[in-house]
Amino acid sequence: MRRRKSRNMSKLTPEEKAERARQRMLNKAREFQTSTYSRRIVAPLFQRMCRAEAAADPRRYVTAVVDGEIRQVGRELGQCVCCTCGAVKKWDGGIKGIHAGHFLSSRRNSILYEPLNISPQCSHCNVYLSGAPQAFQQWMIAVRGEDVIEKLKRQKAKSVTFGRDELVDMRISYAARLKAAEERMIMGDRTIITG
Repeated sequence: MRRRKSRNMSKLTPEEKAERARQRMLNKAREFQTSTYSRRIVAPLFQRMCRAEAAADPRRYVTAVVDGEIRQVGRELGQCVCCTCGAVKKWDGGIKGIHAGHFLSSRRNSILYEPLNISPQCSHCNVYLSGAPQAFQQWMIAVRGEDVIEKLKRQKAKSVTFGRDELVDMRISYAARLKAAEERMIMGDRTIITG
């Protein structure tokens, strides 16, 4: 019986296999309320993806606030620089390592999955300094600009609801982006990635 099933699976196109995997995820998502699925499954994956993409960034030097000043901080591929203090740590160093710091702290769906609202932050700044809001603002202005800050503030005021299908599709997309970032780090690729 198992052999027949594996033979049939081998006859599936990659698109059919992907759709079957999506349907399995959708069935699993139905076991959760959408808000629980979003917070426990999709949001942590999104944050991990954001950290991995920052660590896979090919630039050797990145901008950070160090002792109240904007500076360029050196790092190796696979490392992230805390935007609010300049600490350099491995991107997946666990709870004491790099977090996905949110500029506008909110659990609202409208900005929960907004990459422009997130930057790598060390656990000290993110947790013990409550996100180091003054330094984060300084970094946001220097790196992303005031127009992005205003856009995020407007976006935060909006109400957004995600359906299970959307959340599953987001999960698939984030997992693919995470895998691509991890592969770039493994390959030691410092070429500039667009898009």
